[in-house]
Amino acid sequence: MQHFIAIDLGTTNCKTVVIDESCHIVHTNKIAVNSILQDDGTHEQNAEEIFQAVIKLLQQYLQGSDKNIIACVSFSAAMHSFMAVDKNGNPLMNAMTWADTRSKKYAIELRNSETGKNIYAQTGTPIHAMSPLCKLLWLKNEKPQIFNAADKFISIKEFIYSKLFNKYIIDEGIACSTGLYNIYDNKWNKQSLQLAGIDESKLSTVVATTHYETELLHGIKTQLNLTNDIPFVMGGNDGCLANFGCGALSKDTAVLTLGTSGAVRLTIPKPILKELNGLFRYILTKEVYVTGGPINNGGIVLEWFAKNFLNIILEQDDNFDKVMRLAAKASPTSEGLMFLPYLLGERAPVWDENACGIFYNLKMNHEKEHLTRAVIEGISFSLLQILNNIEEQNNTVDGVYVSGFVTNSDFWMQLLADMFGKKIILNEVADASAVGAALIGMYATGFIKNVYEVKKFLKTDKVFIPDDTNHVLYQKHFERYKKLYPAFKVVS
Repeated sequence: MQHFIAIDLGTTNCKTVVIDESCHIVHTNKIAVNSILQDDGTHEQNAEEIFQAVIKLLQQYLQGSDKNIIACVSFSAAMHSFMAVDKNGNPLMNAMTWADTRSKKYAIELRNSETGKNIYAQTGTPIHAMSPLCKLLWLKNEKPQIFNAADKFISIKEFIYSKLFNKYIIDEGIACSTGLYNIYDNKWNKQSLQLAGIDESKLSTVVATTHYETELLHGIKTQLNLTNDIPFVMGGNDGCLANFGCGALSKDTAVLTLGTSGAVRLTIPKPILKELNGLFRYILTKEVYVTGGPINNGGIVLEWFAKNFLNIILEQDDNFDKVMRLAAKASPTSEGLMFLPYLLGERAPVWDENACGIFYNLKMNHEKEHLTRAVIEGISFSLLQILNNIEEQNNTVDGVYVSGFVTNSDFWMQLLADMFGKKIILNEVADASAVGAALIGMYATGFIKNVYEVKKFLKTDKVFIPDDTNHVLYQKHFERYKKLYPAFKVVS
């Protein structure tokens, strides 16, 4: 039975997930990735360190495996990483991640201009400090010595492929999230390049998410102890592949991912209209696109609250369950208490790098359980706003697949069902992005002939049905919640 290896390049961990022909997971492993954070908005990673983690993960799997049954290696990667390399492929800087906000001055100026509006419409990538386009503008103006010395501007994924194959290629899934790629013409976007002051020679060659390479550099083959040629499939970005990994390929089913950050996404056909209204549009395959919105303030906000208000480290022991049990003591809507979770600024739905968090309507009757539940409800409301925007632009959704650490809590899953008024669906896939990468490998190598075949591999594990009474309460609370950000933006 053949094995399909997925490498997931996350901002917290690098992971391997290996599935067999029936989509059963036969191996998992991960290595933590270090991030460099500073008060000026710096959020960087060492690309060479990540490359070494990829090699180590592959070595650890391959050393005990029959290499003749390996069908392919495929990649998922976090979006919006950005770095410059010289003509020898050496990094001139650490890689800036999606969370790096040093370019926010340039993002705000561009977002409020006609040029910015045109580029957003052409590329499907919202104008925000997360995007490599804005990082390029920052680098050109703030670090001109690096900008001028650069031979290529690339992502972490491209860096890894260059180390494996000595060529610069980028899949459409990563390219379309740069703000530099036209998703309608499927080319680097002329207006973006002109604004950034570069031409296509400074960027990688764009290939399909199903493209693969087989001729590993000799030194890499030696390190991995490989004698046969294994296809290394480009894969896509982690968001689109999470939809694929959940099997959410119909227009009536969305996907919600909630980890450190979060997102809500819907799979759509290749779009024609350029009206976006704050949502992204990214490419999974030539026929299948994904629209949605990301949030900065997911599980990281609950971690902050638990540490500073409850004196609990969320990742230790059974502390997550302990926090969920505390929140469950409070009734839905937390007795009128509301929490705006924008501690790290916010992407969707407000696209404001300077947004901040707020507890609103706090009174003497509110105790720890109310504050805890309000934090969970605030994070969930921000995701509901994105889902509402998706439905306004596309169609009504019947159910929502959920992936990420929150799936460990039946309490939070039921809260989402009650709040959204929709079925919340869990399947057996624990890591949807990585499994999505393995499945795109299946498709790329011809093991499956149609992307929609993946649904036959994926089974529903649990379904949470909305409570109508709680849903009515949340609808009223949500209308008040939506007024918070506009009101306090005026005050600030």
